[in-house]
Amino acid sequence: MIIPFVPFPLKKASKEAVAHFSKFGDIICRSFPSLKLNLYQAKIGLRPREYASLIVLTTIFYFIILTPLVFWIGFIAGKVDFFLPFAVGGVFSLFVFFYLIQYPRLVASRRMKVLESDLLNSLQHMLIEIKSGVPLFNSMISISTGYGEISEEFKKVVKEINAGKSEIKALEEASRRNPSLYFRRTLWQLTNSIKAGSDIGNALEAIVHNLTQEQIIAIRKYGQELSPYTLIYMLIAIIMPTLGITFLIILSSFAGLQIPKLIFPLIVLGLAVFQYFFMGMIKTKRPLMVR
Repeated sequence: MIIPFVPFPLKKASKEAVAHFSKFGDIICRSFPSLKLNLYQAKIGLRPREYASLIVLTTIFYFIILTPLVFWIGFIAGKVDFFLPFAVGGVFSLFVFFYLIQYPRLVASRRMKVLESDLLNSLQHMLIEIKSGVPLFNSMISISTGYGEISEEFKKVVKEINAGKSEIKALEEASRRNPSLYFRRTLWQLTNSIKAGSDIGNALEAIVHNLTQEQIIAIRKYGQELSPYTLIYMLIAIIMPTLGITFLIILSSFAGLQIPKLIFPLIVLGLAVFQYFFMGMIKTKRPLMVR
């Protein structure tokens, strides 16, 4: 696995980091207690102490590399500043530190989106089979293919059950290693039904119904949010550039001012950047269970 900003081979670097920076790693683990769960749910194969020590090693590496580099660039340019190299190295190193602290959570969040995009379809498939008289274990086998990340999770559950673990323990373990609240809640309800000896089909039907209703509510809320976003987009990306360019042309005609040639490419570049970030924001606002 490749972790951003880490310029070393992961396994070797983590061992070296623990050997030299384990005390700092322990401090980070105590300061960020959620790091262990985030690493587990992100499927990053490092222990919290190893990952925290690796963060310290990477942060120090960038400070040691950037500080002399900025000083050397200033020396070549003839502007030697003793404060600027340390400021640049320190700021970038802090950025790397906090990015790597949050990276497992970001990976877990991406996994959550992938999981929830296939969750409802896979549960509907399972519900149909269980209502048809298929045992729970066989229905889990049937959805272990064709549903992306959900299938991978049920493959692990099936593998653990075949290895001798009970269905309840296998499902509970799957709920712990997954970041999706919807998926965990589904597994909790299944395990509770198994423990209580109640009809799994009825429990699964209630789960599918609740997820469907929540999906409908999320879609309606998303549709309501799109209206003001559309207004903002039209204002910034259509009305303001059109009126602005018209105003500049009129001003240059009456006042005799010459419009710099660079201003039109800058307007186009600004619109492109705005649309890129705007579309990214719209994509992040989209309900997780909707593709």
